[in-house]
Amino acid sequence: MFAWLERLYRELARGSRPADHPLWRGLLELMHVVVVTVREARRDRLPVRAATLAYWTAVAIVPILLLGFTLTGSLGLTEGTRDAVRRLLYHTVLADSIEDVGDALDTLLAGANLSALGIVGVATVMLVGAQLYFNAEQAYNDIFQTRLKRSFLLRITLFYAGITLAPTFIAAGFVATAMLPGQVNLFGRVLPVMLTATALVGAIRLLPCRDVSWKASLVGGVFSALAFELAKAGFGTYTDIMGTRDSLAGIYGSLAFLPVFLLWLYVLWLVVLVGVELAWLVEHYEVLIGAQRRAVTDPFDRHRHPDALFALGLMGMIARHWLDGLGPISVDRLVQESGADPRHVRAALDVLEDTGLLMQSEDKRYLPAQPPQSLTGARIIAAWRQAVAPPVSEDAPLHQVIRRASTALEQVLDQPGAWIPGPGAEIRHLRGVDDDRRVADHPPGA
Repeated sequence: MFAWLERLYRELARGSRPADHPLWRGLLELMHVVVVTVREARRDRLPVRAATLAYWTAVAIVPILLLGFTLTGSLGLTEGTRDAVRRLLYHTVLADSIEDVGDALDTLLAGANLSALGIVGVATVMLVGAQLYFNAEQAYNDIFQTRLKRSFLLRITLFYAGITLAPTFIAAGFVATAMLPGQVNLFGRVLPVMLTATALVGAIRLLPCRDVSWKASLVGGVFSALAFELAKAGFGTYTDIMGTRDSLAGIYGSLAFLPVFLLWLYVLWLVVLVGVELAWLVEHYEVLIGAQRRAVTDPFDRHRHPDALFALGLMGMIARHWLDGLGPISVDRLVQESGADPRHVRAALDVLEDTGLLMQSEDKRYLPAQPPQSLTGARIIAAWRQAVAPPVSEDAPLHQVIRRASTALEQVLDQPGAWIPGPGAEIRHLRGVDDDRRVADHPPGA
């Protein structure tokens, strides 16, 4: 099945099959999207991240609910309203096949008393609950390839705001629903879906430490919300067909719902993270899909990897950007200006950073790790080869051939700064500053 789909995909992309019909063109574009999404999901290790978040959800769910519904009492929410909000959250998040989890959570919450814990106890509960937020925030930022720049205090504040404001807004929705006429209220039926979509769109928009467009946030969030509702129905069907609960009951007894609950949390987070990947794809659609269009028609794509000359070209672009006073340069701009495959650009940047030729600013932009006009092209190529080229025995004939070629290349690229492209022959010099001060003295766009 997959072999047939792969063959159809390549035939459509290479023009072996007529793709003039809008249906075929749409199918080809959809295939591009699926291939890129799967590739990016593998790069970001989504299954591992989903498992980590499922674990922290199981650990932090009681502290989060305890904090949220205790703190919202001071905001004027009655006990009945809070019970209704809690039931809506259970109905929104939990699949019908694990309704026992809601009863177990109610039992745990009924026996918990936040006021009896003391200051240290409350702080501990808050930190445990915040671990879920911290791990989710890290996953979102890693997918969007940006570095966390928020202070610990700000992250705790955002977590606190989320667990207190969310129940309040949901309660406001209940009040608005009660004021609407009619015995059968459509708003009450779609409220769980609206709640899920709003939360997921807001998370994509706010969690990454970078500007994410509303288009990308809406596409990723709505996709995850719809897939989430389908997963809830599908998960229940799966447990019924496979007899999962009955088989586990013979092993775990009354706790049989816990393994099923953990499995559901894993599915839940996998759906959420796929939506984040889709948002990343929408945010960089032309770059990622354009590279995939070229790759699928290239018979040598699987053999292509960045080499020393490719790395030298990237170093030249970064140095020119720096010497022009524009500060560090982003990966997106490097990909856009070079027209190269994003995979190759990222791989080359990783090697150049590991060799000490490049460094990253706090917002994950790249700049030279030392004054570029003092470097020779031969030194850059030698550093690249030292990190990437396979080792060869010194007494082997192959080593002699490589050494002669390297010597000839050094003679051509032995002039410092000559490898840097520019509008003119003159290379402007950097003022002498220590490497650890360069980012602060030359912020992006300076």
